[in-house]
Amino acid sequence: MQVSERGVSQWGTAWGQFLDHSFGLRVGGGEAVEVPFVNGAPMEDFHSDIPVVPFGRSAASPGSGVTTPRQQGNELNSYLDAEAVYGHVPDRLAWMRDGAKLFMPDDLLPRRDARGDVATAPEADDPIGMGARAVVTGDDRGNENVSLTAVQTLFAREQNRIVGLLPTWLPEEQRFQLARKVVIATQQYITYTEFLPALGVRLAPYRGYDPAVDATLSNEFATVGYRAHSMLRGNVVVRTEKSRYAPAQLDALRAKGARIAESGSTVEITIPPALGAFRPELVGEVQLGPLLQGLGGQAQSRNDEQVDDVVRSLALTRAGCEPNCQTAIFDIAAIDVERGRDHGIPAYNDLRAAYGLAPRTSFKAVTGEATEAFPVDPELTPGAEIDDPDSIDFVAPGVRRTTVAARLKALYGDVVGLDAFVGMGAEPHVPGTEFGELQLAIWKKQFEAMRDGDRFFYAGDPVLTMLRQRFGVDYRHDLGDLIALNTDVPRRDLARSVFRVS
Repeated sequence: MQVSERGVSQWGTAWGQFLDHSFGLRVGGGEAVEVPFVNGAPMEDFHSDIPVVPFGRSAASPGSGVTTPRQQGNELNSYLDAEAVYGHVPDRLAWMRDGAKLFMPDDLLPRRDARGDVATAPEADDPIGMGARAVVTGDDRGNENVSLTAVQTLFAREQNRIVGLLPTWLPEEQRFQLARKVVIATQQYITYTEFLPALGVRLAPYRGYDPAVDATLSNEFATVGYRAHSMLRGNVVVRTEKSRYAPAQLDALRAKGARIAESGSTVEITIPPALGAFRPELVGEVQLGPLLQGLGGQAQSRNDEQVDDVVRSLALTRAGCEPNCQTAIFDIAAIDVERGRDHGIPAYNDLRAAYGLAPRTSFKAVTGEATEAFPVDPELTPGAEIDDPDSIDFVAPGVRRTTVAARLKALYGDVVGLDAFVGMGAEPHVPGTEFGELQLAIWKKQFEAMRDGDRFFYAGDPVLTMLRQRFGVDYRHDLGDLIALNTDVPRRDLARSVFRVS
């Protein structure tokens, strides 16, 4: 697995998922579809007790899919408005609130049993049976991994920090809503001034709100362009002062599966993917500041056709199932391809044409490589190369034994049938970016639309200027500033831009 050639840190994927949970959530509830999982397949190292990758189709939007093409819906509003922090359901937000602040026992996100009756608590996405220990965020996916839960915690703290800066003579509801406005602006500010530039996405200059621009999340963006799962890197590594933890705390982390390396006054805590999934309590046990600092200390994976086992082969076993537990393998790469077909996304070259890009007439033209033929191997039967695990070995830095083009040709035969998601991930990067041509075009169009079609975008909101002038409350904090303001990690111990590895 290669890492980002431009040194984009794991904050790239952590922030990207946080944004995703603010503007996009497909409406589920469609028919179940079996995506086969073949134990013992030549290129598969994992075992599943269930012969399929769980997959459910998106629900058909009302009035579609019978005499007209099937369409899919978004449960969120498509705007970049911190919906992951506050949610879009009034009852959920009412449970989460503590007056003008968000309810945060011990300055951490509340568990579902934090108000006593779990039956009345908001739901959380819970495929493994977390039950009461799941935490509540504005989006029910907030427990998916420790990085996401940490970012959610950071922004809940920021809401409360801003409330503390506002004068108490303001009514409670006004303080809550003003702080919420600042949090939304901060999320937008970091996205457009740090996150997108770090990935090499350069947008047209902002000209102000344009009512003719439709900010709705496009199917192409949500289903293909934003599925940058190859950027995910498995382990989260925290390096910090050993004095933060008692020996019993480190032993407890070891017992859970964390790798602990002590050296003098420092400690390195490595959280592997299997431990980090659906373990929200790790934010308190490892501590928020070191976790967020750790995301900036390691590069994310390179954005290409290779997807890390952190999501391609995530083993999920439901809690409390003993002694008859069954483990299912969650393969996000297979789901990404299937979701594109579920949503009727056009083939690779057709999608390129829709974004004004020229077609690619061969697989080597897609990947930018010199050949789409496998090297001659007398020990292999012709045609068997695609099932040879050695075919993806590195023979030199960044050079695999066989080309991506050769593997794609063996799978698809002809470029005409190439899935858009697969072709997009196989393209060479545009210089100075983390993306190929197609993915870059999709991101550029969508993020410009979400900016230009938002009447409350931070750059044109006079209320934010008033708050700065009257109360000294400012949204213009980069992510490193935000971490330092809400944790015990000093700003000097963080990179100038935490989105890039120093």
